[in-house]
Amino acid sequence: MRGRIKFDVMNAQELELMKNRVEDLLSIRGIEVDHPELVAELEAAGAEVNGHNVKFSKALIKKALASVPAEFTLKSPSGERDLKFPNPTGDFYVRTNTGAMNYLDVKNDSHYITLDEVAEWTQLINSMENIDYCTLPSTSGEEVPVDAIDVYTLAQVLKHSKKHIWIQPYETDNVQQLINIAAAAVGGHDALRKNPIVSFISCGVPVLTWKRMDAEVLYRCAKAGVPVQPCSLPTAGANTPVTAQGTALVACAEVMAMIIMIQLIGPGTPVIATTLLFSMDMMTTYTLQSNTEITMARLICMQLFEQGYNIRAHSYGTGTDSLIIDEQNFIERTSLIHMMAMSDASVLGGAGQLETAKTISPLQLIIDNEIFGIAHRLRQGLAVDDETLAFKELMDGDDKAGFILSEHTMRHFTEPHRPRLFNRDGMAKWEQQGKKTLLDLAMERYEELLKAPVKVQLKDEQIKAIDEALTVAHKALVK
Repeated sequence: MRGRIKFDVMNAQELELMKNRVEDLLSIRGIEVDHPELVAELEAAGAEVNGHNVKFSKALIKKALASVPAEFTLKSPSGERDLKFPNPTGDFYVRTNTGAMNYLDVKNDSHYITLDEVAEWTQLINSMENIDYCTLPSTSGEEVPVDAIDVYTLAQVLKHSKKHIWIQPYETDNVQQLINIAAAAVGGHDALRKNPIVSFISCGVPVLTWKRMDAEVLYRCAKAGVPVQPCSLPTAGANTPVTAQGTALVACAEVMAMIIMIQLIGPGTPVIATTLLFSMDMMTTYTLQSNTEITMARLICMQLFEQGYNIRAHSYGTGTDSLIIDEQNFIERTSLIHMMAMSDASVLGGAGQLETAKTISPLQLIIDNEIFGIAHRLRQGLAVDDETLAFKELMDGDDKAGFILSEHTMRHFTEPHRPRLFNRDGMAKWEQQGKKTLLDLAMERYEELLKAPVKVQLKDEQIKAIDEALTVAHKALVK
Protein backbone atom coordinates (compact mmCIF):
# COMPACT_ATOMS: atom_id res chain seq x y z
CA MET A 1 0.00 0.00 0.00
CA ARG A 2 2.86 2.40 0.73
CA GLY A 3 4.01 4.76 -1.98
CA ARG A 4 0.68 4.64 -3.81
CA ILE A 5 0.21 8.37 -4.28
CA LYS A 6 2.74 10.06 -6.57
CA PHE A 7 2.55 12.49 -9.41
CA ASP A 8 4.73 13.34 -12.38
CA VAL A 9 5.49 16.75 -13.85
CA MET A 10 6.85 15.45 -17.17
CA ASN A 11 5.07 13.28 -19.71
CA ALA A 12 6.96 10.44 -21.41
CA GLN A 13 8.15 12.64 -24.29
CA GLU A 14 9.42 15.36 -21.95
CA LEU A 15 11.22 12.81 -19.79
CA GLU A 16 12.99 11.38 -22.83
CA LEU A 17 13.93 14.88 -24.03
CA MET A 18 15.35 15.70 -20.61
CA LYS A 19 17.49 12.54 -20.62
CA ASN A 20 18.79 13.32 -24.12
CA ARG A 21 19.65 16.92 -23.24
CA VAL A 22 21.52 15.89 -20.08
CA GLU A 23 23.60 13.41 -22.06
CA ASP A 24 24.14 15.92 -24.89
CA LEU A 25 25.63 18.43 -22.44
CA LEU A 26 28.03 15.84 -21.05
CA SER A 27 29.06 14.35 -24.37
CA ILE A 28 29.28 17.51 -26.52
CA ARG A 29 30.03 20.44 -24.17
CA GLY A 30 31.61 18.37 -21.43
CA ILE A 31 32.66 19.46 -17.95
CA GLU A 32 35.62 21.21 -16.34
CA VAL A 33 37.57 19.35 -13.65
CA ASP A 34 40.48 20.83 -11.67
CA HIS A 35 41.94 17.60 -10.32
CA PRO A 36 44.83 16.03 -12.27
CA GLU A 37 44.61 12.59 -10.64
CA LEU A 38 40.87 12.31 -11.26
CA VAL A 39 41.15 13.60 -14.83
CA ALA A 40 43.94 11.11 -15.61
CA GLU A 41 41.85 8.20 -14.36
CA LEU A 42 38.81 9.40 -16.30
CA GLU A 43 40.89 9.53 -19.47
CA ALA A 44 42.20 6.02 -18.79
CA ALA A 45 38.57 4.89 -18.39
CA GLY A 46 37.65 6.22 -21.85
CA ALA A 47 36.70 9.86 -21.36
CA GLU A 48 37.81 12.46 -23.93
CA VAL A 49 40.16 14.88 -22.16
CA ASN A 50 41.48 18.24 -23.34
CA GLY A 51 43.21 20.02 -20.46
CA HIS A 52 40.56 20.45 -17.75
CA ASN A 53 37.72 19.68 -20.17
CA VAL A 54 36.30 16.17 -19.91
CA LYS A 55 33.66 14.71 -22.23
CA PHE A 56 31.78 11.43 -21.82
CA SER A 57 30.49 9.65 -24.91
CA LYS A 58 26.97 8.30 -24.64
CA ALA A 59 28.41 4.78 -24.75
CA LEU A 60 30.68 5.62 -21.79
CA ILE A 61 27.73 7.17 -19.94
CA LYS A 62 25.79 3.95 -20.43
CA LYS A 63 28.74 1.88 -19.19
CA ALA A 64 29.19 4.03 -16.09
CA LEU A 65 25.51 3.98 -15.18
CA ALA A 66 25.48 0.20 -15.42
CA SER A 67 27.78 0.18 -12.37
CA VAL A 68 25.40 2.14 -10.13
CA PRO A 69 24.25 -0.37 -7.50
CA ALA A 70 20.55 -1.17 -7.71
CA GLU A 71 20.45 -1.79 -3.95
CA PHE A 72 22.59 -0.57 -1.07
CA THR A 73 22.37 0.35 2.61
CA LEU A 74 23.47 3.49 4.41
CA LYS A 75 24.47 2.19 7.81
CA SER A 76 23.83 3.83 11.19
CA PRO A 77 26.45 3.93 13.97
CA SER A 78 24.01 2.22 16.33
CA GLY A 79 22.90 -0.40 13.81
CA GLU A 80 19.32 0.49 14.75
CA ARG A 81 18.44 2.86 11.89
CA ASP A 82 20.12 1.40 8.79
CA LEU A 83 18.60 2.80 5.59
CA LYS A 84 17.94 0.37 2.75
CA PHE A 85 17.70 1.71 -0.79
CA PRO A 86 15.28 1.41 -2.44
CA ASN A 87 13.13 1.84 0.65
CA PRO A 88 11.37 -1.55 1.08
CA THR A 89 8.08 0.21 1.88
CA GLY A 90 8.18 2.61 -1.08
CA ASP A 91 8.42 5.52 1.36
CA PHE A 92 11.05 8.28 1.55
CA TYR A 93 13.75 8.96 4.13
CA VAL A 94 14.30 12.33 5.83
CA ARG A 95 17.52 14.14 6.74
CA THR A 96 18.26 17.35 8.59
CA ASN A 97 19.77 20.52 7.13
CA THR A 98 23.49 20.67 6.37
CA GLY A 99 26.00 23.47 6.71
CA ALA A 100 23.89 25.95 8.69
CA MET A 101 25.98 28.44 10.67
CA ASN A 102 23.29 29.85 12.96
CA TYR A 103 21.37 28.27 15.83
CA LEU A 104 17.99 29.77 16.76
CA ASP A 105 17.64 28.51 20.30
CA VAL A 106 14.42 28.15 22.29
CA LYS A 107 14.94 31.62 23.78
CA ASN A 108 14.70 33.00 20.23
CA ASP A 109 18.37 33.98 20.27
CA SER A 110 20.21 33.42 16.97
CA HIS A 111 23.97 32.87 17.22
CA TYR A 112 26.83 30.84 15.78
CA ILE A 113 26.64 27.14 16.64
CA THR A 114 28.65 25.79 19.57
CA LEU A 115 29.96 22.24 20.00
CA ASP A 116 27.52 21.71 22.87
CA GLU A 117 24.67 22.69 20.55
CA VAL A 118 25.97 20.24 17.94
CA ALA A 119 25.64 17.53 20.59
CA GLU A 120 22.16 18.73 21.59
CA TRP A 121 21.05 18.87 17.94
CA THR A 122 22.34 15.36 17.29
CA GLN A 123 20.62 13.92 20.35
CA LEU A 124 17.34 15.57 19.35
CA ILE A 125 17.62 13.91 15.94
CA ASN A 126 18.06 10.56 17.70
CA SER A 127 14.60 11.09 19.25
CA MET A 128 12.79 12.09 16.05
CA GLU A 129 10.98 9.04 14.65
CA ASN A 130 10.44 10.70 11.26
CA ILE A 131 14.05 11.94 10.84
CA ASP A 132 16.23 9.16 9.45
CA TYR A 133 19.74 10.61 9.27
CA CYS A 134 21.66 13.67 10.34
CA THR A 135 23.90 16.15 8.59
CA LEU A 136 26.70 18.29 9.99
CA PRO A 137 25.92 21.85 11.03
CA SER A 138 28.78 24.34 10.90
CA THR A 139 30.36 24.84 14.31
CA SER A 140 31.56 28.36 15.10
CA GLY A 141 35.17 29.18 14.23
CA GLU A 142 35.32 30.88 17.62
CA GLU A 143 35.05 27.42 19.25
CA VAL A 144 37.14 25.20 16.99
CA PRO A 145 40.00 25.89 14.53
CA VAL A 146 38.65 27.49 11.35
CA ASP A 147 40.76 25.15 9.20
CA ALA A 148 39.14 22.10 10.80
CA ILE A 149 35.53 23.04 11.54
CA ASP A 150 34.17 20.05 9.62
CA VAL A 151 36.46 17.46 11.27
CA TYR A 152 35.75 18.74 14.79
CA THR A 153 32.03 18.74 14.07
CA LEU A 154 32.15 15.21 12.67
CA ALA A 155 34.02 13.94 15.74
CA GLN A 156 31.33 15.45 17.97
CA VAL A 157 28.46 14.00 15.92
CA LEU A 158 30.08 10.55 15.81
CA LYS A 159 30.08 10.53 19.61
CA HIS A 160 26.35 11.27 19.81
CA SER A 161 24.52 10.04 16.71
CA LYS A 162 22.58 6.81 16.49
CA LYS A 163 21.76 7.58 12.84
CA HIS A 164 23.62 7.77 9.54
CA ILE A 165 25.73 10.92 9.08
CA TRP A 166 26.02 13.05 5.93
CA ILE A 167 29.26 15.04 5.62
CA GLN A 168 29.94 18.28 3.77
CA PRO A 169 33.72 18.93 3.66
CA TYR A 170 35.00 22.52 3.80
CA GLU A 171 38.56 22.18 2.48
CA THR A 172 40.41 19.91 0.02
CA ASP A 173 42.85 18.52 2.59
CA ASN A 174 40.00 17.85 5.02
CA VAL A 175 38.34 15.22 2.81
CA GLN A 176 40.75 12.39 3.60
CA GLN A 177 40.87 13.38 7.27
CA LEU A 178 37.08 13.16 7.48
CA ILE A 179 37.19 9.70 5.93
CA ASN A 180 39.91 8.73 8.41
CA ILE A 181 37.86 9.89 11.42
CA ALA A 182 34.78 7.99 10.21
CA ALA A 183 36.97 4.91 9.64
CA ALA A 184 38.39 5.21 13.15
CA ALA A 185 34.86 5.06 14.57
CA VAL A 186 34.14 1.68 12.94
CA GLY A 187 37.54 -0.01 13.16
CA GLY A 188 39.39 0.98 10.00
CA HIS A 189 38.98 1.72 6.32
CA ASP A 190 37.97 -1.80 5.31
CA ALA A 191 35.32 -1.74 8.02
CA LEU A 192 34.04 1.62 6.75
CA ARG A 193 33.71 0.25 3.21
CA LYS A 194 31.59 -2.62 4.58
CA ASN A 195 29.78 -0.51 7.14
CA PRO A 196 29.32 2.99 5.66
CA ILE A 197 28.02 4.99 8.60
CA VAL A 198 28.77 8.21 6.70
CA SER A 199 28.18 9.52 3.20
CA PHE A 200 29.55 12.66 1.56
CA ILE A 201 28.26 15.58 -0.48
CA SER A 202 30.12 17.07 -3.44
CA CYS A 203 28.97 20.08 -5.50
CA GLY A 204 29.93 21.70 -8.79
CA VAL A 205 30.43 25.50 -9.00
CA PRO A 206 30.26 27.31 -11.41
CA VAL A 207 28.10 25.49 -13.99
CA LEU A 208 29.48 22.07 -14.98
CA THR A 209 32.77 22.86 -13.21
CA TRP A 210 34.47 21.04 -10.34
CA LYS A 211 37.08 22.82 -8.32
CA ARG A 212 39.78 20.90 -6.52
CA MET A 213 37.92 20.34 -3.23
CA ASP A 214 34.70 18.96 -4.69
CA ALA A 215 36.61 16.82 -7.19
CA GLU A 216 38.64 15.52 -4.25
CA VAL A 217 35.44 14.34 -2.56
CA LEU A 218 34.48 12.35 -5.66
CA TYR A 219 37.99 10.91 -6.00
CA ARG A 220 38.62 9.95 -2.38
CA CYS A 221 35.16 8.54 -1.73
CA ALA A 222 35.19 6.46 -4.91
CA LYS A 223 38.57 5.04 -3.91
CA ALA A 224 37.40 4.35 -0.34
CA GLY A 225 34.00 2.94 -1.33
CA VAL A 226 32.24 5.59 0.75
CA PRO A 227 28.73 6.52 -0.50
CA VAL A 228 28.34 9.91 -2.16
CA GLN A 229 25.27 12.08 -2.54
CA PRO A 230 26.49 14.14 -5.52
CA CYS A 231 24.83 17.52 -5.25
CA SER A 232 24.01 20.45 -7.49
CA LEU A 233 23.20 23.82 -5.89
CA PRO A 234 22.15 26.04 -8.82
CA THR A 235 20.39 29.38 -8.47
CA ALA A 236 17.94 30.16 -11.26
CA GLY A 237 18.57 33.57 -12.78
CA ALA A 238 22.03 33.86 -11.21
CA ASN A 239 24.38 31.06 -12.31
CA THR A 240 21.78 29.01 -14.23
CA PRO A 241 18.91 29.84 -16.63
CA VAL A 242 16.13 31.93 -15.10
CA THR A 243 13.55 29.29 -16.06
CA ALA A 244 13.03 26.55 -13.53
CA GLN A 245 13.20 23.99 -16.35
CA GLY A 246 16.61 25.25 -17.51
CA THR A 247 17.94 25.18 -13.97
CA ALA A 248 16.64 21.62 -13.55
CA LEU A 249 18.56 20.61 -16.69
CA VAL A 250 21.80 22.06 -15.34
CA ALA A 251 21.29 20.44 -11.94
CA CYS A 252 20.59 17.02 -13.46
CA ALA A 253 23.58 17.28 -15.81
CA GLU A 254 25.91 18.22 -12.95
CA VAL A 255 24.72 15.40 -10.74
CA MET A 256 24.87 12.94 -13.64
CA ALA A 257 28.46 14.00 -14.37
CA MET A 258 29.45 13.26 -10.78
CA ILE A 259 27.74 9.87 -10.82
CA ILE A 260 29.60 8.98 -14.02
CA MET A 261 32.96 10.06 -12.56
CA ILE A 262 32.39 8.09 -9.38
CA GLN A 263 31.37 4.93 -11.22
CA LEU A 264 34.28 5.11 -13.69
CA ILE A 265 36.90 5.14 -10.93
CA GLY A 266 35.00 3.33 -8.18
CA PRO A 267 32.44 1.03 -9.83
CA GLY A 268 29.61 0.08 -7.50
CA THR A 269 30.05 3.02 -5.10
CA PRO A 270 26.56 3.85 -3.75
CA VAL A 271 25.20 7.19 -4.98
CA ILE A 272 22.05 9.23 -4.38
CA ALA A 273 21.38 11.96 -6.96
CA THR A 274 20.96 15.17 -4.96
CA THR A 275 19.54 18.25 -6.67
CA LEU A 276 19.09 21.17 -4.25
CA LEU A 277 17.72 23.97 -6.40
CA PHE A 278 17.37 27.66 -5.54
CA SER A 279 16.22 30.75 -7.42
CA MET A 280 17.11 34.43 -7.35
CA ASP A 281 14.34 36.91 -6.71
CA MET A 282 14.67 39.37 -9.59
CA MET A 283 13.23 42.23 -7.51
CA THR A 284 15.67 41.91 -4.59
CA THR A 285 18.46 39.61 -5.96
CA TYR A 286 17.95 37.54 -2.78
CA THR A 287 18.39 33.77 -3.08
CA LEU A 288 15.16 31.86 -2.48
CA GLN A 289 14.55 28.26 -1.53
CA SER A 290 10.77 28.00 -1.55
CA ASN A 291 9.83 29.63 -4.86
CA THR A 292 6.88 27.72 -6.39
CA GLU A 293 8.46 27.14 -9.81
CA ILE A 294 11.73 25.91 -8.33
CA THR A 295 9.78 23.39 -6.26
CA MET A 296 8.32 22.01 -9.49
CA ALA A 297 11.83 21.93 -10.95
CA ARG A 298 12.88 19.70 -8.06
CA LEU A 299 10.03 17.38 -9.05
CA ILE A 300 11.47 17.28 -12.58
CA CYS A 301 14.84 16.21 -11.18
CA MET A 302 13.32 13.51 -8.98
CA GLN A 303 11.38 12.09 -11.93
CA LEU A 304 14.41 12.14 -14.21
CA PHE A 305 16.63 10.12 -11.88
CA GLU A 306 14.08 7.82 -10.26
CA GLN A 307 12.04 7.02 -13.37
CA GLY A 308 14.43 7.89 -16.17
CA TYR A 309 17.54 6.18 -14.81
CA ASN A 310 16.37 4.11 -11.82
CA ILE A 311 18.82 6.00 -9.61
CA ARG A 312 17.75 7.00 -6.12
CA ALA A 313 17.21 10.75 -5.82
CA HIS A 314 17.18 13.36 -3.08
CA SER A 315 16.10 16.99 -2.79
CA TYR A 316 14.87 19.54 -0.30
CA GLY A 317 11.69 18.36 1.33
CA THR A 318 11.31 21.29 3.66
CA GLY A 319 12.59 24.78 4.19
CA THR A 320 11.59 28.41 4.09
CA ASP A 321 12.83 31.81 3.06
CA SER A 322 11.39 33.26 6.27
CA LEU A 323 13.88 34.35 8.90
CA ILE A 324 11.80 33.20 11.88
CA ILE A 325 9.18 30.64 12.90
CA ASP A 326 6.20 32.56 11.56
CA GLU A 327 3.18 32.11 9.27
CA GLN A 328 5.22 32.40 6.05
CA ASN A 329 7.56 29.72 7.38
CA PHE A 330 4.76 27.21 7.97
CA ILE A 331 3.00 27.89 4.67
CA GLU A 332 6.20 27.51 2.64
CA ARG A 333 7.62 24.44 4.38
CA THR A 334 4.32 22.53 4.54
CA SER A 335 3.61 23.21 0.86
CA LEU A 336 7.12 22.09 -0.04
CA ILE A 337 6.98 18.95 2.10
CA HIS A 338 3.68 17.83 0.64
CA MET A 339 4.72 18.54 -2.94
CA MET A 340 7.99 16.64 -2.59
CA ALA A 341 6.38 13.77 -0.68
CA MET A 342 4.25 13.15 -3.76
CA SER A 343 7.34 12.87 -5.97
CA ASP A 344 9.46 9.78 -6.55
CA ALA A 345 12.15 11.12 -4.18
CA SER A 346 13.93 8.56 -2.01
CA VAL A 347 15.23 11.23 0.39
CA LEU A 348 13.78 14.57 1.47
CA GLY A 349 16.15 16.97 3.20
CA GLY A 350 16.29 20.15 5.22
CA ALA A 351 14.48 19.29 8.44
CA GLY A 352 14.85 21.95 11.11
CA GLN A 353 16.06 24.78 8.89
CA LEU A 354 15.06 28.44 8.50
CA GLU A 355 16.37 31.45 6.57
CA THR A 356 17.03 29.63 3.28
CA ALA A 357 19.07 26.92 5.02
CA LYS A 358 21.33 29.34 6.94
CA THR A 359 19.78 28.65 10.38
CA ILE A 360 18.68 25.56 12.29
CA SER A 361 16.18 25.52 15.14
CA PRO A 362 15.47 22.74 17.65
CA LEU A 363 11.81 23.78 17.88
CA GLN A 364 11.47 23.75 14.11
CA LEU A 365 13.08 20.30 14.01
CA ILE A 366 10.49 18.97 16.46
CA ILE A 367 7.65 20.50 14.43
CA ASP A 368 9.10 19.23 11.13
CA ASN A 369 9.09 15.75 12.62
CA GLU A 370 5.30 16.11 12.93
CA ILE A 371 4.84 17.52 9.42
CA PHE A 372 6.88 14.71 7.90
CA GLY A 373 4.69 12.23 9.76
CA ILE A 374 1.70 13.67 7.88
CA ALA A 375 3.63 13.54 4.60
CA HIS A 376 4.52 9.88 5.13
CA ARG A 377 0.84 9.12 5.67
CA LEU A 378 -0.16 11.01 2.53
CA ARG A 379 2.32 9.10 0.38
CA GLN A 380 0.97 5.78 1.63
CA GLY A 381 -2.43 6.50 0.13
CA LEU A 382 -5.59 4.52 0.88
CA ALA A 383 -6.36 0.98 -0.19
CA VAL A 384 -9.85 0.61 -1.62
CA ASP A 385 -11.45 -2.80 -1.06
CA ASP A 386 -14.61 -4.23 0.49
CA GLU A 387 -13.10 -4.17 3.98
CA THR A 388 -12.07 -0.50 3.89
CA LEU A 389 -15.39 0.40 2.24
CA ALA A 390 -17.29 -1.32 5.07
CA PHE A 391 -19.33 -2.83 2.26
CA LYS A 392 -20.65 -5.83 4.22
CA GLU A 393 -21.75 -3.66 7.15
CA LEU A 394 -23.52 -1.27 4.80
CA MET A 395 -25.23 -4.12 2.93
CA ASP A 396 -26.32 -5.71 6.22
CA GLY A 397 -27.77 -2.40 7.45
CA ASP A 398 -25.45 -2.17 10.45
CA ASP A 399 -25.54 1.62 10.18
CA LYS A 400 -28.92 2.06 11.87
CA ALA A 401 -27.30 2.59 15.28
CA GLY A 402 -24.34 4.42 13.77
CA PHE A 403 -20.80 3.10 13.64
CA ILE A 404 -19.32 4.10 17.01
CA LEU A 405 -19.67 0.58 18.43
CA SER A 406 -19.47 -1.42 15.21
CA GLU A 407 -16.91 -4.18 14.86
CA HIS A 408 -15.64 -2.46 11.72
CA THR A 409 -14.83 0.64 13.77
CA MET A 410 -13.03 -1.50 16.35
CA ARG A 411 -10.86 -2.93 13.57
CA HIS A 412 -9.90 0.41 12.07
CA PHE A 413 -10.24 3.25 14.60
CA THR A 414 -6.50 3.43 15.37
CA GLU A 415 -5.55 3.97 11.71
CA PRO A 416 -6.02 7.77 11.35
CA HIS A 417 -2.74 9.63 11.82
CA ARG A 418 -2.58 11.67 15.04
CA PRO A 419 0.33 14.16 15.25
CA ARG A 420 1.63 14.28 18.80
CA LEU A 421 1.69 18.09 19.03
CA PHE A 422 -1.58 18.95 17.29
CA ASN A 423 -4.74 19.99 19.08
CA ARG A 424 -7.56 17.44 18.80
CA ASP A 425 -9.85 18.80 21.55
CA GLY A 426 -12.48 21.51 21.70
CA MET A 427 -12.21 25.09 22.93
CA ALA A 428 -13.20 24.36 26.53
CA LYS A 429 -10.46 21.80 27.14
CA TRP A 430 -7.90 23.90 25.25
CA GLU A 431 -8.61 26.88 27.50
CA GLN A 432 -8.55 24.67 30.60
CA GLN A 433 -5.10 23.36 29.66
CA GLY A 434 -3.63 26.83 29.21
CA LYS A 435 -4.38 27.74 25.57
CA LYS A 436 -1.12 26.18 24.43
CA THR A 437 0.03 26.89 20.89
CA LEU A 438 2.01 24.56 18.64
CA LEU A 439 5.20 26.35 19.69
CA ASP A 440 4.26 25.92 23.37
CA LEU A 441 3.83 22.18 22.85
CA ALA A 442 7.07 21.96 20.86
CA MET A 443 8.83 23.67 23.78
CA GLU A 444 7.38 21.13 26.20
CA ARG A 445 8.56 18.32 23.95
CA TYR A 446 12.03 19.90 23.75
CA GLU A 447 12.31 20.13 27.53
CA GLU A 448 11.08 16.56 27.87
CA LEU A 449 13.74 15.31 25.46
CA LEU A 450 16.51 17.27 27.17
CA LYS A 451 15.75 15.51 30.45
CA ALA A 452 16.19 12.09 28.86
CA PRO A 453 18.38 12.46 25.76
CA VAL A 454 18.77 9.45 23.48
CA LYS A 455 22.51 8.81 23.42
CA VAL A 456 24.66 6.41 21.45
CA GLN A 457 26.67 4.00 23.60
CA LEU A 458 30.20 4.02 22.18
CA LYS A 459 32.90 1.76 23.50
CA ASP A 460 35.90 3.40 25.15
CA GLU A 461 38.16 2.22 22.33
CA GLN A 462 35.88 3.86 19.75
CA ILE A 463 36.00 7.20 21.55
CA LYS A 464 39.77 6.89 21.86
CA ALA A 465 40.11 6.08 18.15
CA ILE A 466 37.97 9.09 17.16
CA ASP A 467 39.99 11.40 19.41
CA GLU A 468 43.29 10.09 18.07
CA ALA A 469 42.14 10.55 14.47
CA LEU A 470 40.99 14.08 15.35
CA THR A 471 44.43 14.86 16.82
CA VAL A 472 46.11 13.67 13.62
CA ALA A 473 43.70 15.75 11.53
CA HIS A 474 44.35 18.83 13.68
CA LYS A 475 48.12 18.54 13.16
CA ALA A 476 47.68 18.10 9.44
CA LEU A 477 45.14 20.87 8.86
CA VAL A 478 45.52 23.64 11.42
CA LYS A 479 48.02 26.26 10.36
